[in-house]
Amino acid sequence: MHISPVCVHNTPESRSGDEASTNERKAISMKKSTRAGMNGKGFYAALSLSIAMVGAACWYAYSQAGKLMPPTVPQSSIAQETAQPKQTTAPPAAQTQPPVTITRPVYTTAPQPQEAEEAAAILRHTTPAETEPPAPAPAVTEAPVEQPILPVDGKVILPFSQGELIKSPTTGIWSTHNGVDIAVSLGTEVVAAEDGTVTFAGREALWGIVVTMLHENGTVTRYCGLNEGLNVQAGAVIPRGTVLGAVGDTNEAESAEETHLHFEVMQNDRYIDPASYFAGALQ
Repeated sequence: MHISPVCVHNTPESRSGDEASTNERKAISMKKSTRAGMNGKGFYAALSLSIAMVGAACWYAYSQAGKLMPPTVPQSSIAQETAQPKQTTAPPAAQTQPPVTITRPVYTTAPQPQEAEEAAAILRHTTPAETEPPAPAPAVTEAPVEQPILPVDGKVILPFSQGELIKSPTTGIWSTHNGVDIAVSLGTEVVAAEDGTVTFAGREALWGIVVTMLHENGTVTRYCGLNEGLNVQAGAVIPRGTVLGAVGDTNEAESAEETHLHFEVMQNDRYIDPASYFAGALQ
């Protein structure tokens, strides 16, 4: 197979068209180059601006952080401050001002003349008259305790036995003698030793006519061997010295003795010595 070469003839018209195409291609190429150059420069400009903004932001943040964080104190300074306590001076005490008292005047209405006279009259009636001070009240003294009086005036012929056994002159029996025998003549008056109440007035076996009395202090007295015809009866409240009756011969338990009054005293249900009851007055 034979290929024939093609001859291209370079005519003026064809050269002119080629130049025009070449220039057009150059113009298009320059435009593309210009656009590419412009696009590259814009990218780098934007990149530079971004870097600058980031750097400015970092610098601002660092400067603010330095202001907020407290200054760093060296460790040696902290140890020194811990070892040496700080000397503090107490603040001066606040001066307390004295309270101010405000006194407000009280306004009153002056009394009318009539009211003043009425007030004066009231004062005259209510003001106590000047009198001498009352005399001191006399000192209250307790009345002396009256001592018992002897029921009869005579001689003791048989005393109180103090609880010991003695032989009775009448019966011959050994027994205690719970009272005293006071020798007197027949018919001698017998009186109450002290104030009291007659609890018994009558006859008892062996002791004859008997009067028993209860006194305010609880003491009991017995008068034995009286005559018939007593002057008191049971229940009578009589003062000391009241005549109860007279000595008789009714005391059969002691009939072997001479005429006498058998007298007994009891306190707290126990017999006591009549000599002590009369405080030594009995002989």
